[in-house]
Amino acid sequence: MHRSHRQRGLALVAVLWVLVLLSLLAANLSQGSRSNAKLAQNLVAATQGKYASEAGMQWALWNLQQPEENQWLADGGTQLLQLDDIQVRVALQDESGKIDLNAAPVELLSGLFVAAELDGATADALADAVMDWRDEDDLRRLNGAEDDDYLAVGREDGAKDAYFEEVEELQLVLGMTPDIYQRVKSSVTVLNGLPSINPLFAPRLALLALPGADEGTVDQYIEQRRRNQLDGLEQPEAPVPTSQYVSQGRAGVNYTVLAEAEVGPVVRARFSAQIQRRGRSQRGAFTVSNLKPEMQPLFEREAGMN
Repeated sequence: MHRSHRQRGLALVAVLWVLVLLSLLAANLSQGSRSNAKLAQNLVAATQGKYASEAGMQWALWNLQQPEENQWLADGGTQLLQLDDIQVRVALQDESGKIDLNAAPVELLSGLFVAAELDGATADALADAVMDWRDEDDLRRLNGAEDDDYLAVGREDGAKDAYFEEVEELQLVLGMTPDIYQRVKSSVTVLNGLPSINPLFAPRLALLALPGADEGTVDQYIEQRRRNQLDGLEQPEAPVPTSQYVSQGRAGVNYTVLAEAEVGPVVRARFSAQIQRRGRSQRGAFTVSNLKPEMQPLFEREAGMN
């Protein structure tokens, strides 16, 4: 009798262990199914976001082929496109409004860094370092940086002594930090080619870089030019109209477009590209280059991109 009770007890324990193992197996399978379903949903959302952001870029390209009076004001302001339940934000920027790293005078560069909330000494040093980077000689400007300065901090490459080929190269200039670069990158270009900016398309920071500009006047000007564009009115006078750093040149040739699609609460897909008009015809051909698809939530609401 004692042996029989013992055997039944062992059998009961074995059954309990089997039930525990089966429960764990069922829970694991359920978790795996939920994970796979979530992965599938994320993949679908990512695909939707990719094509929606590409659609935003095509929308901007289509806009550039419309009659001038029907086009957006290409100052980086956000345009909204609704595709079912997917919202696409598109920003079109005419590069003529930006400060050209290869042509801007030192005063405009220094003004840009001051507008980016750097103190005067740091702004002057960075401006001189940019000038030393792009000029052909090895003569150090008063606050600049040439090969010896780069070597002193372990940079054997030294100053480039040649033009910037892309905006990202600004990060290599001595004294430039990731934080400063993030503040100014949307206000500089290598596609303008002029020592001045076109105020009609200039980002806020580029306008504030103008000697004599102030925040109140600049903000009022940006609001007025957008309102006048919508109302079909003549554009207002630039915030510093007599400045030698203001001109209407090179407009309507080079553009940057940023498009971001938001799919659900998590997935955002971003698409950026450069657009160049070939020829002067309003409906002429365009070249699209430097395409950069990105799958992360980083639509930049920077100055001139809001």
